[in-house]
Amino acid sequence: MGPDDIAELEALGSEPGYDVFLAPARALEGPVEECRSNIALAFHNTKRGVEGVLAREAEIAALPGVNVEELRELPLLAQGLAHAALRVQRDMRASAFGALFDRAQQLRRKLLKTAEALAEASFLASADVAAAHGEGHRDVVGDCLGLVALFRRHEAKLAGRSPVAPEDVNEVERVAQQLRALLAAPGDAREDASSPLLFEASETRDRFWTLLIRRHDVLWRCGAWLYGRDVDMHVPPLQARHPRVRVVEPTSIERAPQHASTKRGATPLPAIAPDSTVRSKVRFMVKVGFDFPSR
Repeated sequence: MGPDDIAELEALGSEPGYDVFLAPARALEGPVEECRSNIALAFHNTKRGVEGVLAREAEIAALPGVNVEELRELPLLAQGLAHAALRVQRDMRASAFGALFDRAQQLRRKLLKTAEALAEASFLASADVAAAHGEGHRDVVGDCLGLVALFRRHEAKLAGRSPVAPEDVNEVERVAQQLRALLAAPGDAREDASSPLLFEASETRDRFWTLLIRRHDVLWRCGAWLYGRDVDMHVPPLQARHPRVRVVEPTSIERAPQHASTKRGATPLPAIAPDSTVRSKVRFMVKVGFDFPSR
């Protein structure tokens, strides 16, 4: 995140909101979605959706399975999510994660290019070099440790032939181990017990995001019950930049070419009467899977 993004989250974040929803977020079951979204935008759309739905609170309160208080607290949940995202950023800054990651990438690139040059000169087997790093170069920590093992295994043979000194290999190993500690999952063994667990902070943020998605879905369904096909105008999706305008598809008659030279006196075609409002609403709510209240 850039400075402006962090400043926006700091203005939006709520530690009390974080504390309120921490237990429900941790208790979530099922898959957890990674938060790669604009949290500030999600907050504003959530707030607007809650206002649109609770403006007709009496109708919503009668729906089965709807907890009105949970809907009312949705903006606070979004603020708790902002605070959770800030905790991730603070942990990253405190641990100098970004600098470590950049250094690990530089060292990996140096060792890998050297290993490939040595394989070209027949000092290393190409298969060994290929096995020392992952396909696609995505696992920085794994690649670094694999290359460390490769250079140490052939240290005697490469002495005086490689620009990679034993001190370089030691540095790569140290940086990779520090990164592995920072990215460790809760319960994993760590050499430095004081290292912040970025995995844990990131997972908590993602759990807040998943909880917001699930509860916002209930809000959207309530909006669909109230507003039908115009629901997104009143309960916008979490990442909507502007209200969606429903496009009315033309009928077959409207799609037909219109001729200016219509015969004078011709009888106009009869208008097609639309379905009743109730029937349209029922069909729509069946489509979105909403449980109808018993009257």
